[in-house]
Amino acid sequence: MGLIIDGFAHVMPKRCLEAMLKVYPTVELKELAPLTYFGDMDNRARVLDKHGIDKQVLTLGRPSVWLGMPRDILPGLVRLANDSIVEAANEHPDRFIPVAHIPVPTEEYLAEFDRCINELGMAGIHIVSNVDGKALDAPEFRPFWAKANATKAPIWLHPQLQEDWSQQYVLDKIFGWLYETSMALARLVFSGVLQEFPDLRIVTHHMGAMIPHFSERIKGFYDARAIFPRSLFPPLERDPLDYFKRLYGDTVLNGAVHAMECGYKFFGPEQIIFATDYPFGPEQGEAWMKGALDQVKAIDLPQTEKDMILGGNLIRLIERR
Repeated sequence: MGLIIDGFAHVMPKRCLEAMLKVYPTVELKELAPLTYFGDMDNRARVLDKHGIDKQVLTLGRPSVWLGMPRDILPGLVRLANDSIVEAANEHPDRFIPVAHIPVPTEEYLAEFDRCINELGMAGIHIVSNVDGKALDAPEFRPFWAKANATKAPIWLHPQLQEDWSQQYVLDKIFGWLYETSMALARLVFSGVLQEFPDLRIVTHHMGAMIPHFSERIKGFYDARAIFPRSLFPPLERDPLDYFKRLYGDTVLNGAVHAMECGYKFFGPEQIIFATDYPFGPEQGEAWMKGALDQVKAIDLPQTEKDMILGGNLIRLIERR
């Protein structure tokens, strides 16, 4: 059995939290402040031991803390955030894999991209599904995609909501995040971004959200595009599902085995990354961690494929093979 690596977890280092609260105290940050376990790396290592997980990818959480933040204070905070993620990982360097966060993936932040990958040795870049409502296929984000394509640095994509999503009953996070992820991925495919940049490696939260379940609906509407003249589908060189299947889906499905099976049938064993969303969820994140492990155990696959999902695919990604 190979390494088990949690490929999409979250961290909020104390230094980063305090700095952001000082200059832009959002509701999201104030909600995170009492949850000290988000930055407690010793406790995190104990939790990994308890559940038999060897390593964990650290991405900054929650991405929504950047919503509405004035652009003039962003560069310094982004740099501080990435430094603090590396510092957190270095508390147990054999256990944690730091991933940089760039909330605005424009040309202005390509130097930070290079610093994080080349100087800090971070494994990849974490971005969100829209930037203040602007879709990721917008022209100003093309240099970022070109850089990611040229370097083959993995991109972790997290959903981002806007203020008009209903927060009642947490519907924004139950359904809104899945919608936002699906919209972002569809626009990257249909705009031709994935066609233009064939070496992009994008890890999608929640097993590609709606994409596996609605794959034939996606293809059906593309095939019937002639009767929707206002849809403005550009010509693609290949079947659109071929581009979607180049994405990576993670196992953050909260223990739903049937959803795991659906994702497996769409992505296949080489494009799935084991992940837990830790420390979000019940029991300070341990319930969803156990659920993610149980999903992989429950699905009827050869052990070689389970080993790929549990760690092999992530290792291949971060080694850029």
